[in-house]
Amino acid sequence: MLTLATENRVSWYKDYRWMIVFIMLLGAIINYLDRVNLSMANTTIRAEFGLTDIQVGFLLSAFMWPYALANLPAGRLIDKFGINKIFIWSLMLWSMATLAGGFALGFFTMYITRLILGIAEAPFFIIGGNITQRYFSPNERGTASSIINLGPKIANGFAPPLLTFLIIYLGWRGMFIVLGILGLLIVLLWVKYYQKDDEKYVITEYKVGNREQINNFLIPELIFKHPTAWWFNLGNMGSSYIFWLYFTWLPTYLIEEKHLSLKSAGWAMAIPFIAGAIAVPIGGYISDVFIKRGMNAIRARVIPAIGGCLIAGITVIPVNYVSSLTTVEILLTISTFAVSSRVGVLWALVGDVSPKEAVGTFGGIQNFANFVGGTLAPICTGIILQYTSNYNIVFIVSGVLCILSSFCYAMIRRPILTEEIAFR
Repeated sequence: MLTLATENRVSWYKDYRWMIVFIMLLGAIINYLDRVNLSMANTTIRAEFGLTDIQVGFLLSAFMWPYALANLPAGRLIDKFGINKIFIWSLMLWSMATLAGGFALGFFTMYITRLILGIAEAPFFIIGGNITQRYFSPNERGTASSIINLGPKIANGFAPPLLTFLIIYLGWRGMFIVLGILGLLIVLLWVKYYQKDDEKYVITEYKVGNREQINNFLIPELIFKHPTAWWFNLGNMGSSYIFWLYFTWLPTYLIEEKHLSLKSAGWAMAIPFIAGAIAVPIGGYISDVFIKRGMNAIRARVIPAIGGCLIAGITVIPVNYVSSLTTVEILLTISTFAVSSRVGVLWALVGDVSPKEAVGTFGGIQNFANFVGGTLAPICTGIILQYTSNYNIVFIVSGVLCILSSFCYAMIRRPILTEEIAFR
């Protein structure tokens, strides 16, 4: 049975844990605002720098691929150097990169800042997975993880009006500078509240003997060979595909196919993303309730993921076959809500299925899989539309992939045991 390392500090310890989760929530919001700020300002920046469409395309993709690649070493660095050091340095670096974007002189300097941003942001959600595993018992991890992963959904909901407001009143450079400063303030909060001697607050089960006995260089190779890892990562690719389809192509669809104005499309987008923000903590809460009632932790985590992906896939397939805008909005809202319910539980599941010595490593691998799906969604959608001009195919492909993801999550049956990792 899991116990706290220091029983006589239970009340203070709980306050401490949830304060750290709250700081992570704030960091997650800033994390996503820093990702999307260029998208909101790209027309203004294009005019000022005299950029071509190709250059704008390179800038908009400059964050994604280094972020995906950096997730792999990021997890191993967290396992080796610890949460505190990596959090401080990564958040400082990405905040400085965002701030530096406000002083960019042209395409090259802006491109460099986006590359650095992608690399520096990679450890953040892996750290979130470590925190939920390290400080929370299994029947609390779903809720804690969902709170942290609520940040992107909150950011997605209010990013367009907030960033537009900053651009109008401060200019695009002022927007970058303000966001960079906000990130540095999160660093100060972390330094104030995070306890460097945190071993006395760690869940007893998480304390392991000799962490150095694991050969860290072999962990990724062996995790890739484990069936649990394959089903987990294949599920993440398909379920992330549908989310990033909404994030990148939904405005274009609403304007081109449903003939909405840009302003109306923005409001129409807000409703599904607000629903998604509501769904994240609900998915985590449901999994925690199942665990409290005696259900196996892995099964309790995958139930919201399986159900969410299945519903999301079924409801998106008929979107372009209906003419009523209201019906389209309802289908998209249900789909976004359903697929978002899996977000928090999957990060909690990282701690449930991976060896304690490799939570960061496995978190990096599964987040890499997320962004493989996220990178493929806008590219594949563009190819489909280029050759067919048919949104029916776009939504069918995303729906089928999401349904297949539900089957992948259903195949997750057992954890990756320490004994299955090579020793020195």
